[in-house]
Amino acid sequence: MNKVTPIIAAAAGVLLLAAPALAQNKLYVASEGAKLKADKTASSDTVAELPVGTPLDVLGQEDSWYKVSTGGKSGFIYRGKVAATPPEASKQGGDNLFAGAGSSSIMVSEADSARSMRGLNESEQDAAKTAGRPARPLSDYKHALDKVLAEKVDKKELENFLKAGHIGEYAK
Repeated sequence: MNKVTPIIAAAAGVLLLAAPALAQNKLYVASEGAKLKADKTASSDTVAELPVGTPLDVLGQEDSWYKVSTGGKSGFIYRGKVAATPPEASKQGGDNLFAGAGSSSIMVSEADSARSMRGLNESEQDAAKTAGRPARPLSDYKHALDKVLAEKVDKKELENFLKAGHIGEYAK
């Protein structure tokens, strides 16, 4: 085997691993308060504020940031603010913590891991009875979930929390 073969094999491997990212040429803003930044840091200048659902043309990816263009502007957006598919119209807009989620109309049989909380399913009720614990009425859990969904957090408060905790785009 000559010296060139391992280099070609390594290059082919890198291309195969990068192919899914390179193939993704369109992303959509999936998070309220998303900002197009001048550089790949949260502290860089904001080029534009992008509403949920804004289509983005992907120019490249560096670390946790996508280089994108939209509406004649280009810059960087944190990967946690985008999705490969456009968000549902019902999820766009709103200023609360769970924008667009609204009141919980979850039926017991519809609870899933993404939106459930302990007690919102019959198996939890059955487990409580089996363990000899009193089962709380499902309406108690639904009421608690509705209270959480009604919470409001302003954008500045959320941004300060993310900065202080070095979370998401503010990670070091």
